Amino acid sequence: MPVNLGVIGRFLLGNATAIRKVATDGAALWTGVTLVLLTGIARSYDQSYFFRTPIWLIGPLAFSFFSGTFLYGILIRGLAKRHLPEARRNESRWATFMALFWMTAPVAWMYAIPVERFLDSYHAAQANIALLGIVSLWRVLLMSRALAVLFEIHFLRALGWVLIAASAEVIVVLFFGAFFSGTFSRSILAGMAGMRNSPEESLLTSALGAAWGWSWAVLFVSFVLLAMRRRQDEIQPLPKLSRGKMPWFSLVALFLFWAFVAIQPQREQHRFALHAALVAKRDYPGALAYLAKHRQSDFPPGRRFEPNPYEYRIWEDLPPTMAQLTSETPPWIRQVYLNHLTATLAHFYPRYDSLTNVAGMWLAIERLPEGREWVLTNQAAMARQGLGFRQSKSESEAELTLQTNILSALSRMGMAETNLTNLNK
Repeated sequence: MPVNLGVIGRFLLGNATAIRKVATDGAALWTGVTLVLLTGIARSYDQSYFFRTPIWLIGPLAFSFFSGTFLYGILIRGLAKRHLPEARRNESRWATFMALFWMTAPVAWMYAIPVERFLDSYHAAQANIALLGIVSLWRVLLMSRALAVLFEIHFLRALGWVLIAASAEVIVVLFFGAFFSGTFSRSILAGMAGMRNSPEESLLTSALGAAWGWSWAVLFVSFVLLAMRRRQDEIQPLPKLSRGKMPWFSLVALFLFWAFVAIQPQREQHRFALHAALVAKRDYPGALAYLAKHRQSDFPPGRRFEPNPYEYRIWEDLPPTMAQLTSETPPWIRQVYLNHLTATLAHFYPRYDSLTNVAGMWLAIERLPEGREWVLTNQAAMARQGLGFRQSKSESEAELTLQTNILSALSRMGMAETNLTNLNK
């Protein structure tokens, strides 16, 4: 019987017969590769536009190649090798191990649950972290079960080996990824530059810190528990893959399923990418006009409209964007950018380089139906930021005139006293 959907399903549930089938059928390796490629769709179909970020397809495969090879080196060439018969210790079973490892890919399809569509961004991030925990635990238990079946050893011993390798991998990935180019380093740099990280990024940074600490704890405990156990007798080596028949019909059916699932979310991502490109080109009127042609539901619910208030370009892109807002602008667009400005005022200090842009922004707020209410709600934050500019001896007469105009506009909204104080600082 070839490796079909039934075998894959039973394998994912830890069925011993299915595990042995995957470990001996040569088609399992390439079937696993295909499943990993499909995982790229499941992970990213509602997170990014495929044709703008092609790494979505090969990214999971590239990472899993190095991840699986790393685990193979620790598990098979390290921990298990010393228990193999002397004559078979130098045999390579990388292909067999990677067939087992890649065949766990469908577990990661849980990431495809569109939590952003029924939860706000922060709770969606919490849900995604919970899904990550479930997927990680499932794959650890599944690989432990597979090794216990194939090595013919107790499950707890196989689990100890897998936990050692998995913990070491997490430590290495977090060290080289988070500290040098990942979320952790970005959070540090943002804080040093006066930027406040988004709630989701702060949550992720906290989760990464917890994963780092727990990985060391699991690594230590696993070593201790394995050292306390009596030395294991010789184990069975992993079997060698033989020729097998690829389940093309099943794989094509899975591809068509994920392609169908991705159609509508990819349309949303395409619209988001077009709008982001207009903002990047500083075509702010064009960007707002494009948004006005659509409803908010036409865009991905899990992404913030550009300019993102938690990115550095917010300082240069938000003021001219808001300066284009009028009472004729659709209400949902006005609300999006007023919320962006609220988030921007939460940063530690302003970096508006153009006083003209700031002036246009505040004057536009005055014209909005929600302007007065927004100003009254955010007057404390505005006072802390000094309206985004300071008076200095080098200011020109035109700049002082702009300040006077801003003060007059905000005074009409009940903010005279607060803003007089800020302008005189």
